[in-house]
Amino acid sequence: MHVLQYIAVQADNEDEAMRTVEDTLNHELGIDEYEGSAWYDWFVVGGGRFTEEDPYQSSSNNIISYKDKPDEYIQMTDRMVMNRIVAFAGYKKQFNDRNIDINAYLDKYDGHTDYSFEMYELSMMIDLFQGKWNYNSYFYDMHNASTNTKYSLDNLNDSWYIIPVDFHF
Repeated sequence: MHVLQYIAVQADNEDEAMRTVEDTLNHELGIDEYEGSAWYDWFVVGGGRFTEEDPYQSSSNNIISYKDKPDEYIQMTDRMVMNRIVAFAGYKKQFNDRNIDINAYLDKYDGHTDYSFEMYELSMMIDLFQGKWNYNSYFYDMHNASTNTKYSLDNLNDSWYIIPVDFHF
């Protein structure tokens, strides 16, 4: 599956911003001898299949610079927060519709991993609520290592860029 996310990063210029995102994401994948801990297995910087460009070729065409487009930068962060709110509401509705008695379910815990999907929606809501970076985050502030837009927005200056990334997982 593919998901489009927007990565905020601080850099001296657009090229450095793109390199920082690519290098950091590759490092998370574990491109050296050690296995990475990433939730994705590959990515395309610039938007990939979510753009009109080559879906497998990184591109700087869709990077948003706060210096050049401050209103677009703010609008994009606001949109990503709204996307998370909508995703959260969807998971909440699905969970509520299933009428799971959480306490009764948790009372069955026997010390072994539960691979069922009984608590999937609840798990996704907790991830969103606590800011875990995964395929539902929509936004990631690479400078502050956070899915919270607040940290970058509180410290905006001309060095901030938002870069769309097509993640495969």
